[in-house]
Amino acid sequence: MLHKFALAFKTKTIEFFAEEEDDEDADRFARSPLPGADGVLAGQRVVVLKPDPLNPNPSAGGVGRAASGQEAAVEAALATASSFQAAYLHLQAAHAPFLPEAAATADAAAVSHLRRLSELKRIARGAPAETPGPDGGGALTAHLEAQVRENQALLRSFDAVVNRLQAALDAKDAAGAALRLDLEALDDANARLSARLDRALAPPPGGDAVGSMLSAGVFDSVLRDALRVAHRFARALAEVLRCAGWDLAAAAAAAYPGVSYSKGGHCRYALLSRVCLSMFDGFDSYEFGAAADNAELEGIELAIRRNESLQQFIEHSDADPIELMNSSPDCEFAQFCDRKYKQLIHPGIESSLFGNSDCGTLPVMSVAGPLYELFVAMASSIWTLHRLAWAYDPAVGIFQVSRGTEFSTVYMENIVRSKGFSGSKELGKTARPKVGFTVVPGFRLGGTVIQCRVYLDHGKREEGIIDSI
Repeated sequence: MLHKFALAFKTKTIEFFAEEEDDEDADRFARSPLPGADGVLAGQRVVVLKPDPLNPNPSAGGVGRAASGQEAAVEAALATASSFQAAYLHLQAAHAPFLPEAAATADAAAVSHLRRLSELKRIARGAPAETPGPDGGGALTAHLEAQVRENQALLRSFDAVVNRLQAALDAKDAAGAALRLDLEALDDANARLSARLDRALAPPPGGDAVGSMLSAGVFDSVLRDALRVAHRFARALAEVLRCAGWDLAAAAAAAYPGVSYSKGGHCRYALLSRVCLSMFDGFDSYEFGAAADNAELEGIELAIRRNESLQQFIEHSDADPIELMNSSPDCEFAQFCDRKYKQLIHPGIESSLFGNSDCGTLPVMSVAGPLYELFVAMASSIWTLHRLAWAYDPAVGIFQVSRGTEFSTVYMENIVRSKGFSGSKELGKTARPKVGFTVVPGFRLGGTVIQCRVYLDHGKREEGIIDSI
């Protein structure tokens, strides 16, 4: 209706101004000469009126406005959902770390956006809404407002993500700073330990560097490793003898007659004693039992001998003994193994074990398989210990105690640790236990004594068996 009124008003206005122009043209016509021959009047003015075309389909405008309203509603719903997502991100960010004010603000914003979505839902279901203007300005305004809200929601979402990433970056920076501080502390500690180690390894005034590196603890550690291998070999040898029909108790009684064992299983200590004493025999000589010219040995300076011993100790510690014997059957270590095998394995034992009555040679023992490998490993560990012993100044000494010697806690250690025992009494005094036999010899390193391990021969007692090897 407003559209028809506008058209009518426009038409009347044009007619009004057209009448005034007709009066002015009549006056000019009265004063003007007659028209010329061509029939055209001078000063003639032509006015052409072209009214706006009428809308042939009045319902099309309503449909367009309805479509614009629906698009605006959809865009408003999407913008509100984006705003809710941004508010929810802010709410999550406010919980790590927890910020009460930020959490309350984000919660209120999320609730308001949910209410806006509920209102849009109600409108979409057919509730009355505001009628847009005749020119569609309301739909355009709603569309622009929806785009603005959506962009604001995206900005808030990006802001929340940036804040979260910045918080993570700050945490990483703090962790990196803490790790740098720890690294500096570790570097300082390592520097202090390095300085202490340098001072500990520095030779004393007038001393040498080799002597400062050698201590009783180093020798004791290598000795324990050697005895551990010797114990495994003795146990394997006892098993082979038992399988061959040997009576280990009778063999122990033959080796150390008159020694009374508190338990039947202790006869294995006699076999371990024969193995250790045979392997350590000649330990106090530089050639380890091999025939050598004393004049030639005396001509070698002590420092040169110590350095050679230490070098051999280091080289042999890194070598494979089996491979060394196979590659160099005439080396000093191979000759040492051959001597100790002949000393340890009696021809009668070899005949009963391997069916060979000839004087023992080491390759025959390879028939035993693991026993051969254990023997070579034991010989290698004791050979290494001997090389280390001769690197000390003075060289490490070796000792053992004979049968019947009174037990001394200074030089001896009972290989069977007992909870208590009842010895014989003489004149109202308890007699000190006597040594039955030495199992493992002892050693002297200057003023330090490494106790020998003995088996005691005394009366009945209650014992707790703990092997020391």
